[in-house]
Amino acid sequence: MTGLALLLLLNGIAAAQTKVTIGVPPVPEFVLPMIAVEKGYFRDHGIDATIKIIPGGQSMPAALQSDSLQIAALSTTSLIQVTDSGLNLTIVSGGAIASAGDTNYGVVAGAGSGIEKPEDFIGKKIGTPGLGGFFHIMAREWFRRKGVDWQKITFVESTFPQLADLLKARTVDAVLSTNPFLQRAAAPGIGGKVFYIAADLPDRLPPFVYASSKAWAEANREAAKSFRLALDKATAFQEGDLPATLEIFGKYVKMPPDVLKTLTINKLDTKVTPQQVQLWVDMMEKQDMLRNSKPTDVLFLK
Repeated sequence: MTGLALLLLLNGIAAAQTKVTIGVPPVPEFVLPMIAVEKGYFRDHGIDATIKIIPGGQSMPAALQSDSLQIAALSTTSLIQVTDSGLNLTIVSGGAIASAGDTNYGVVAGAGSGIEKPEDFIGKKIGTPGLGGFFHIMAREWFRRKGVDWQKITFVESTFPQLADLLKARTVDAVLSTNPFLQRAAAPGIGGKVFYIAADLPDRLPPFVYASSKAWAEANREAAKSFRLALDKATAFQEGDLPATLEIFGKYVKMPPDVLKTLTINKLDTKVTPQQVQLWVDMMEKQDMLRNSKPTDVLFLK
């Protein structure tokens, strides 16, 4: 009888678990769901989570809409764009916060390019990780604030690992990048002056969020709330033990230990507000990227 009661109890606990497939790119800043799986934080909050590593991320909004993913890490600008185009997605949790004091990303001018000030970029080519992506948007806003017409600058799309090679080959005059790729691009003989653009951009920008379809979030309100609670525990773990965090990340992305040791993780934060998302909307509207933008509070589950 005792054994039967225990079995029924365990079956009840298992039945209470909500199955969630979470899509994330293979980048250290998306480590929180991995931690939450490995440390049991999702399980403790009634979520049976599976992590799916998806390079790039362009396919994730459609995967959310079709329910092949229930939650995915999206750049905040991508979320704004796809909802502007008609997809019905909602923010489940914040992911990170960029500070005006950040020096982990910027524009690296090529050695011998002659670029020493913002005006020198006119007529030049800049390699960027994704046209229309949030790095590209931030760079154009930075030029606008510096009084430089970004439409007189050519942006060339590439991937983070290839940017330094483009700069070394003089295919481009500068690159927009982030660590650890920025460090490689800024190496002697490849890079020259580095412009850390965060200081001239709005403070507390949320570079990415975790989102779901609105239909899934409304049908699974408790799981959506529990997802963020589990990520809060994962954030505390990450802040307290970076080596163990990177070990977990390496397990999911199959990265060797010697490479893991070189990685850092920027400020992670699950808290995000409509006002913070509006900072992106303001920039994107100035760049004529939106057609049907709505109040940002509709991107949050009520």
